[in-house]
Amino acid sequence: MSEESEEPLTSARQAGRVIRIALITALLLNTAGVVRAGLGMPPGPTRDAVLAVAHPLDAIAGALDLNRPRTSLDAMLGHPDSVTGDDGQRTHLEQDAARQQQPVVQPSAAAQAPGSPATAPAADPEPRLAPVAADVRHATAADPLRVLVTGDSLSDFDGQQLARLVASEHLPAKVRVQARNGTGLTQPSVFDWSDEAAQEAVDFDPDVVIMVLGANDGWPLDGADVGSNVWNAEYSRRVEAVARDFIAGDPQRRVYWVGPPVPRSAPWIHIFARINDAVRAAVPNVPGLRYVDVADPTSDHGHYTDYLTDPDGHRVLARQHDGIHFSFPGSVFPARIILTAIRGEYTLG
Repeated sequence: MSEESEEPLTSARQAGRVIRIALITALLLNTAGVVRAGLGMPPGPTRDAVLAVAHPLDAIAGALDLNRPRTSLDAMLGHPDSVTGDDGQRTHLEQDAARQQQPVVQPSAAAQAPGSPATAPAADPEPRLAPVAADVRHATAADPLRVLVTGDSLSDFDGQQLARLVASEHLPAKVRVQARNGTGLTQPSVFDWSDEAAQEAVDFDPDVVIMVLGANDGWPLDGADVGSNVWNAEYSRRVEAVARDFIAGDPQRRVYWVGPPVPRSAPWIHIFARINDAVRAAVPNVPGLRYVDVADPTSDHGHYTDYLTDPDGHRVLARQHDGIHFSFPGSVFPARIILTAIRGEYTLG
């Protein structure tokens, strides 16, 4: 082959190398975007594979400060995920959480790590729904209760089933479902729930917020291991911060925070139990915040079960294949629990 015929082939190879280097460079400069895309995918092997690659790359990029060009540009353009304050690169959620009270988190029996010594239960545990002296208000057809159901992918079917229950019982309530798939409190640089809560409160002006969250919160917080006491205290502060952001525009507004259900397998069994502990601990510190426990009522005496029995005695396949999410028919069970909690404070009709 002559030199003239080899030259185009060499140039093509060089161009291919340049393209590959450019793509890798672009990936490393925007790893947070890849993580965000992965978190937004529906549960399944593709999402797991993307996140298995994206999270380590994002950690490496952060350690090497490779994301500084992107964050600097985002800040110049006013991108909400990269807004900074007096605390440098900390997100609004991290800053808000730092201003909250130090919670007292009592780990439940399910949250005890294997091999760890048992912890005595609190003498006066926080009830599932904080008691109130009287109804907040009486909803009518002319003045219906405005209910916003939001959170991660767990909130989607719960919200749809709650809306169906409200419609079937002809209750004076308007239910809006605003699921933010792939979100949580442990990665505010990817999605900041402080910003989202404030915006959703303005957009819909709800009387009641149903917050269903926890399916994606299996990540360390401030260097603390997932489920540790330090991690749990920080998670609780973040619950407080987001609840206050929802309530800020209306002191009569209520936030019903729905913890995650009992999952099928480790490490989520321990993590979800700790998340529920953290939400319980936040309730006494925020007037208007309520905890709704769906884990225990939708389990088999505290253990995972695929099937639940409805009021008519029918067995329902209540969980999806991932062992975390409820199926659509199964979501009616947490929806009923949520509606009962709302009726504990509001008169509907």
